[in-house]
Amino acid sequence: MTANILNFLNERKELWLKDRLKKAENDTEIAELQQQANDKFSLQEWLPDAAKRVAQLSMVSHPSKFSHPSARTSSVIAQAKYAKDGYWRSGNVDYPLDVFGNAAAMDVYKFLSLDLTEKTTVLDGFEHSDKPLKTLIQQASLDFDTLRQAFLVIKNGDDSNKTDHFIKQVYFPIEDGKYHLLSILTPSGLITKLKQHIDVMRFSEVTKQAKENRKKNEHGPQGFADIYDLTVTAYGGTQPQNVSVLNSQNAGRAYLLPSYPPTFEERKVKLPTFDFFEQCLYSMVFKQYVEELQVLIRKDLDSTTGKRKNTYLIRNDINKTLRKIIEQILFKAFCIRKYKKEWSKGDSYKKLPLYQRIWLDDFYEEQREIEEGWFEDVSHHISKWIIDVYVDKEIVENSYMLGSGEILAVKEIVKELLEEDKEFF
Repeated sequence: MTANILNFLNERKELWLKDRLKKAENDTEIAELQQQANDKFSLQEWLPDAAKRVAQLSMVSHPSKFSHPSARTSSVIAQAKYAKDGYWRSGNVDYPLDVFGNAAAMDVYKFLSLDLTEKTTVLDGFEHSDKPLKTLIQQASLDFDTLRQAFLVIKNGDDSNKTDHFIKQVYFPIEDGKYHLLSILTPSGLITKLKQHIDVMRFSEVTKQAKENRKKNEHGPQGFADIYDLTVTAYGGTQPQNVSVLNSQNAGRAYLLPSYPPTFEERKVKLPTFDFFEQCLYSMVFKQYVEELQVLIRKDLDSTTGKRKNTYLIRNDINKTLRKIIEQILFKAFCIRKYKKEWSKGDSYKKLPLYQRIWLDDFYEEQREIEEGWFEDVSHHISKWIIDVYVDKEIVENSYMLGSGEILAVKEIVKELLEEDKEFF
């Protein structure tokens, strides 16, 4: 396909002649301009001139001019490896290298980017000594090897480590109090590929037809996808070609995807990460009930003998107060259970005891019905929590200290009440 090279030179020639012929005053001047253009854009003259100017260009993967038009850094060609990590990044996306340098020499890169075959460019042809290309150049009385060496300079790697104060710098700490100084550069090929994908997604003929069908409320065989809250940013201002070739091809435009902080779901219930009783029950909320319990237990105590009266009415009032406390505890538990199934399977809840997970997470609903051990654990810890709150002097001053027999009695009452409510567990 060496015809693409001749067509390219003809187009350049016509463009060069266009304005000049308008200013020509006679046929003689027109003929001179045409002859001058034929010579200037012939293979014999244009290729050697282009070979000289190609040194003003560099192929890169991360141009520094995206950060600042005056930035001067090493020509970086990143060699990132592919990995199945799900990221749109260098190494995972196949995209062409970019070129930056003197904007006046960009026509040289356009020449080297011409299609030589369906799969190769002119630059590839020089790199692999393509025979038709070599023949074309030799027929123009030019030395192929000399031109080849000159044009391949554009791909020469830069072994220097030169950054610029216009580039954003990040001090990245490593071991022993040392750090790497990182210069943040833009992967222009990556953002170009992203723009192409989004443009196809949003503006392809298929998408346009799908949107038209939706507008008319008509069925379409194929839907469409879209990305909202995109930001369009511009590089290079009115001179995008001064930044890079890819930037110029995109008219300086690139997309920025929305980058928001995570939106956290507002929960009306606190989920315990290691202990329901410590994290979800606030003892001061139960102060009124604890005070009632204190009064009833003192009332049940015979001031003369120091023994329990154990009358039916007092005992019944104590049971009612304990039930109020237990109902509040169970209400908290039910609120957590209604949150959603499998919440306790998350990494944040690994320290939560199994019996509490079975109790509080409906994921374990079948296990609750089959097993009994979890219920015994819940009963024990509810009893313990109530007794701990009862004797907490920060809640009720001069609280009555329970004896071992009284503690056992409270536990039995709690267990009885829980057994009655077991169907609601």
